[in-house]
Parts: sequence; C-alpha cells; structure tokens
Amino acid sequence: MGGVGKTTLAKEIVRQSLADKLFDQIAFSEVSETADIKKIQRDIAEDLGLAWHEETESRTASRLYEQLKNEKKILVVLDNIWKHLDLETVGIPFGDDYRGCKLLLTARDRNVLLDMDSKHNFFIDNLNEEEAWRLFKTMAGDYVENRQLKSTATDVAKGCGGLPIALATTARAMRDKTVHEWKNALRELQTPSVMNFEGLPADTYARIELSFKPV
Repeated sequence: MGGVGKTTLAKEIVRQSLADKLFDQIAFSEVSETADIKKIQRDIAEDLGLAWHEETESRTASRLYEQLKNEKKILVVLDNIWKHLDLETVGIPFGDDYRGCKLLLTARDRNVLLDMDSKHNFFIDNLNEEEAWRLFKTMAGDYVENRQLKSTATDVAKGCGGLPIALATTARAMRDKTVHEWKNALRELQTPSVMNFEGLPADTYARIELSFKPV
C-alpha cells in the first residue's frame, strides 16, 4: 500500500549501508507511476559521479551497463515501481551479468516484482495497534495521554489504520489541538472521502487528507 513506509525503509537501508561501508557506491532513483527512462538513467549516472550527456537512451544505457557491470560492490535502488521496468533499457545488469551490482526494488504490487524476476521479496504490512500508538504519541506529544483526551486520541490513531504516513501526518497536524478539534478529526476519519487515486483506497486517502484539512 502507498504510505506504508517502503521509501522510508529503502532510504534507511541506503543510510546504514553507507555507514557500514557495505557498498563502494549506491545509486537511488524514484521510478514513480510513469517511468521516465532518461530521468532514471540521469539519477544513477549522477550518483555514480559519471558525466551526464544528453544522448539517446540506448547510448546512455550502454555506458551505464559497462560501468555497473565492472563495479565490485554497488547497490542500485529503484523506488516506487508501478509496472514492469525493462532493466536492459535503463542500462542495469541483471541475471548472469549481476556480478557486484545488487538491486533493491520497491513496488506496491508484488506481481510487478515477480515479473521483474526479483529473487527475495519482503511484504511490508501496516503497523499493529501497539506500534501505531507508539508512533502516533511520538508525533503528537505526550499530552495525548491526558485523561480527557486519550480516548478520542486513541480512536483517531486507530482510524489511521496502522498506516505510518497517516499516523505521522495526522498526529503532527493534531498536536496541541483542543478536545473539540480532536473529536472533529475523528468524525473526518470516519467519513469516507469522495476523492480517489489510483492505487490508493478511498479510506486510506481520507486518513491522509485529514492532515491538511482544517478540523
């Protein structure tokens, strides 16, 4: 699901990998809903310190392929893939040509990863109730433990459905609000949104929507 924390986790893996010097180089590119091959190529080239030239996709792919294939230890992160991405078109070695090039892919649909022959796939679920409340309280502040507020605040946290982005944005938006405002927020969460986005259920959007709507 969108907002469950895939990108955050990928960036944390990059941070720890750099700190522990697990790879000589790391390249990161967000693919997004409409994959822009040239943008992906440019992101990777810049992270590798390669000079970027405005040339054909195939020419750039050849340059990247040779560079990546010869690296001893390199990690390429392709984040937020919506549909099958042809790695060869981008210029990323795969299969027997992997050698020292490792790939980390994130997607909302597991079938996309399977279609790209991803070998080790991990499902990221929503937070459980205890984890969700801990994150919510961290973002909103300890005052949510106030006797007059806690019951409503707990219901608001539950209304976020264990979705980290909804918990974090809602809690920050509600920081230091009155009990009346918290009750309004709870009603907003319980009212299905009329908005809809591809890949994002209406109830999920309602949770995120609360963070930028007045309560």
